[in-house]
Parts: sequence; C-alpha cells; structure tokens
Amino acid sequence: MIDQLRKLIGSDKVTDHPTTLESVAIDESALTPVTPRALVWAETAADIETVVKFAYEEEIPLTARGAGSALEGSTIPLAEGIVLDFSRMKRVLEFWPEDLQVRVEPGVVYDQLNEFLKRESLFFPPAPGGSSDVATIGGMVSTNASGIYSVKYGCTKDYVLQLEVVDGTGRLHRFGNRAVKRSSGYNLIDLVVGSEGTLALITAVTLRLQGIPEGNRRIAFKFKSETDAAAAVSEMMRYGLDLAAVEYLDRDVIAALNLLNDYGLEETASLFLEIHGPAPVLDANQQVVAEIVTDQGGEPLTLTSGQNPWEIRHHVTDAIKLRRPGYSIIRNDVAFPISKLPEMVEYCRLLARESGLLVHTFGHVGIGLLHALTLARRQNKVEWQLGGEINRKIIARAVALGGTISGEHGIGLGHKEMFQREQEQSLELMRSIKQVLDPRGILNPGKIIDPA
Repeated sequence: MIDQLRKLIGSDKVTDHPTTLESVAIDESALTPVTPRALVWAETAADIETVVKFAYEEEIPLTARGAGSALEGSTIPLAEGIVLDFSRMKRVLEFWPEDLQVRVEPGVVYDQLNEFLKRESLFFPPAPGGSSDVATIGGMVSTNASGIYSVKYGCTKDYVLQLEVVDGTGRLHRFGNRAVKRSSGYNLIDLVVGSEGTLALITAVTLRLQGIPEGNRRIAFKFKSETDAAAAVSEMMRYGLDLAAVEYLDRDVIAALNLLNDYGLEETASLFLEIHGPAPVLDANQQVVAEIVTDQGGEPLTLTSGQNPWEIRHHVTDAIKLRRPGYSIIRNDVAFPISKLPEMVEYCRLLARESGLLVHTFGHVGIGLLHALTLARRQNKVEWQLGGEINRKIIARAVALGGTISGEHGIGLGHKEMFQREQEQSLELMRSIKQVLDPRGILNPGKIIDPA
C-alpha cells in the first residue's frame, strides 16, 4: 500500500514511520489512540482525488486531519487505515475584498487567515475559543465550529458560500456559489458542514466576511453564585442587547486560571462580555447590561491593568487540564434554550457536590452553549465511571430541556452512543445519505453513526 501511494502522489507525501504515525494516532480528546497504517500529506485537490480513488478501489478507511485539535475523537484513525493530512494546504486561493469574500484551502489556520484579512479591515468572525491559533478552516467547517463572537455573528455555517469537496468515490463536487442569498435547490453545503469528514473531504472553501467593527468594549462582572450569573445572561438575551460575546466562567474555572497564571481574580462566578459598534451603541448597551447585572446582584469585575479577558479565557482548558496532575478531562459541549441556563449550571453544581468530583462549567452562553468538564483519574476505575456517569447525566438533562448533545465540538467517537439516542428517528436517513456520497463507507468510518 505504501509503495502504491508513493507512486501515485510522490514519495515525499507518504510515510509509515512509526513515530510519525503515533503523532496522528490521537486528537485532543481523552479517547484511546489508534495508530494508522499510513500518513499522507495532501498538497493539492488532485492529491485528495487520487488518494480517495485509491482508497475507494482498495476499500481502505480514510481519516481527514487538520490540526488534530478535535475534542471528540473525530480525527482518531482506524488501525488499518490512512490518515490524510491537510496541514500543507494552507493557501489563500482568491480574495475579493470588495465583496467581503475569500476562497481558501482547508489547512489555513484561523488566526493566520484573520491576520491576512486585517489589511483590508475584514475578519472571519467565528473565533474557535482557545484553539484559534491552531484550528484550521477545514476543521471548523467539518464541525460547524463556533466561538466567543457567535452571539453577534453566528457560527461557521453562516459564512460558507461555496464548498469544493471530494466524495467517497474520489469524485470532485462544487456546492454553492458566491451569491450571498440564494433559493435554488437543496442546500448541500449545510449537509457537509458539521459532517466531520464522513460524507466528503473539503478541498476549498469560499467564505463571506465581516468588516472589523468601528469600536469594541470589553467589560466583566462577578456574581455571588453561578445561578445569578446565568440568570443575568438569560435577561440580557431576552432584552435583545447587541452583544458580540458573552462568556461565562464558574468559580472553579476561575480558581484553575489563578493556579495556572496567578491572575489574582476573585474566585466567584464571572461574565466576560464584549460589545461592538460605534460609541453610542457601546454606551447604550453597557448601561443596560450594568442595570441587569445589578438586578441580579452582580458587580463590575476590574481586571488587573493590561489584562485582556480573551487572553485569560483562551487558557481555560489548559488551566483545568493542569489543575490536578494525573487527572483527565471528561468533557461535553451541550447546547439548549438560553432560558434554561440557570437550571443547567445549578444541575452541574449539584452533580459536583453529590459526587465530590470537580466539575467546571464555562462557555459561549449567549448562544446557550455550555462546556462542563469533569476531572477524574483513569486509573481509579470507580472514579472514572462516576465521571462518565456525571457527563451522561448532564447531556441527558440538556436534551430533555430541548437541547442537543453537541453545540460545537461534534460527535466523533466520544458522544456517538448518546447522539444515536437523541437522533433515533433520523439515523436511517443519515445512513442513506452517507451511502450516496460514500458508498463503500471509507470516509472516517465509525464516527457519528454506525452502519445499519
């Protein structure tokens, strides 16, 4: 197989070196690594077509990989399969600043793209939390990533105008066009966005952009309890305030951050907010926010001079990961109606008190998205099982409240079992769609749903 791949696309693009294969055996999840048979670096769309056609003919599993920053095992390969790495495909192919649009390869990193766009006072808004410096555009499209600015600007899917993809037979397709609004046929773009590489592999993406706002204001507040902070968020969104970002951090998250970098923050539930627009918009929104916070018993939180709330927020996951050496993270990223936020954060705190485990809650709560990260030791069987049970209970409660298993990270392997409960009525249709685009089931097999 290795020799055939080298003949097809070049020896410098293919390896089976054990150490290199180990590096692509895992993503950022806590799931078990799996070492593939081969790693292929794609450099062009033609490379992708060639490799997929070969894999189709030989019925070899293919797993696409960008930065490997996925959190639910969606980039963990199969032992007998090929990892197709997109990290070399990082060119800006076309740029139309007058139309607020750009066409890029899937390996372009989010922060690097925005650095490029800045020269025309433009940006691609859905900042993917703490991974913006590594997350690739292809990976963001594959999981429909969101981030701190999703409250105002929406998620990745809201910016994808056109996709060029290769299906599971090696055939190239172009979905969509450069029109910002269209009503012509089936929306095949949204079929691929969020499909985690199970339906097609992305070779190019055309994105619409936003202008960098005239002004921005960052403010922070502290609360006596997590429920008070959550209630304040619910009220802010009910008032229809024009907020760009609403980030919630519970007291345990703040404690973890203080341990990591000695920020000197008061260890209580907090909200970090950002408002975009001209000065009158900033002033009006800040005034109403302050009134709502006061009604909920909150107070302004003054950060030490020079501290950027988003730089602090960027380190949340690392802070939790390092809080207790020898512990691992059991995570979720549930989403639900915003009015249910107070109930969800209180439920998470109840589970923490009952179990004695640390459960950290934070997230882009302005869109009803909450991360609940539990720390537990793998080597302690009872504790690890308890952590898993807490995770399942949080997910089940979110779904019962009209929400979903994943608002951001996708399903992958980590939440596949519970996803199938959530979407039980749709599974057969999903399998039929996959059969059309991937008839031999070689694209990221075993992720999201199992074959019938």
